[in-house]
Amino acid sequence: MDTFYVSWLARLDELRSDLLSALTHRPHLILPSVDAILDHYREYRDAKARLAHADVLDVISHSWLTPFERTFLWVAGWKPSLAFRLLFHEGIGGRDGCLLRPDQRTAIEELRRQVVAAEHRISEGLAEAQEAMASQAVLEAVRAGSRNISARASAADVVARALRAVISAADELRDATLRQVVEILTPAQAAEFLASASELRLRVHRWGLRRNG
Repeated sequence: MDTFYVSWLARLDELRSDLLSALTHRPHLILPSVDAILDHYREYRDAKARLAHADVLDVISHSWLTPFERTFLWVAGWKPSLAFRLLFHEGIGGRDGCLLRPDQRTAIEELRRQVVAAEHRISEGLAEAQEAMASQAVLEAVRAGSRNISARASAADVVARALRAVISAADELRDATLRQVVEILTPAQAAEFLASASELRLRVHRWGLRRNG
């Protein structure tokens, strides 16, 4: 995953440059550039899903990130509601959405409410999965050790499946939030939004590398 992440970030930077170039010089390429960067985020999600099947705890810990990057994690990724703060704080929607049409403001606010509610449900699911790690069945299996290998494996599988389900739900929410925000915005607004989101991710990574330096 370490090698994949480095190459994924490099490609993200290229796609961000493509977005900015399309906005400035090639407006006919705005929509293809928006689709390309959305697909690129989906590739990252798919890579995480493959890793979760093999080692779900590695996905939870995100060992391929710098410690600074990991401070921003929510359920093995970025928090979907961050998209709304970015939308307004970066000036794309203007302060309090003043640069958005009334119908856009209404749609964004409704989506924000739905996303926050979904985040709450997923956080509860993660808490339940974490509690399952300390359940009586798991603790007894751990205490049994080599005397009951099958029980230990069964208990570990129950916890792993619960964690995978929560991570999958969080990743689906991240993907859906991005795509629904983009659908509400005009193509130019969507390109600005995605370019800012990508720049933030790249900047946090660079800051993390400097802190590790």
